[in-house]
Amino acid sequence: MTASDHAVDRSTPAGLRATWIAAMAARDAEALRPLLSDDYEVWANAAAPLCGVDAAIAAMRAALERYHVEQSFEPVETVVAGDWAFERGLERMKVTPVDGGATQTVTQRALLILRRGPDGQWQFARGMTNGLPPEKPSASSP
Repeated sequence: MTASDHAVDRSTPAGLRATWIAAMAARDAEALRPLLSDDYEVWANAAAPLCGVDAAIAAMRAALERYHVEQSFEPVETVVAGDWAFERGLERMKVTPVDGGATQTVTQRALLILRRGPDGQWQFARGMTNGLPPEKPSASSP
């Protein structure tokens, strides 16, 4: 069963996020398409911008062919103003190569801009991620 087989609830920003996370867990890049606005753009940390739905889906498909991705998002702030919303928080990903290998865990800051369409459903319109600063060594470290 793919993520697109499940009932989709995009009536709230949290529902949109949950639908995204389910599609990623199911490794179903195509299920991400209705979650993105036509003019979607994301600036991922240390990567070239992804502009447009097709570019984003192609990038996610390529990633999901190579990796199992467990993703979560811890919102720090959610602001809804009419048909626009923004969320800032921490995105966490556990990424495991499909062909075997060590799992990597990535935590980064994320800023998400969402737009509610005429159908009342939210979509991601913009996104930006930024790496966390390096941890400071403890006082007992040499």
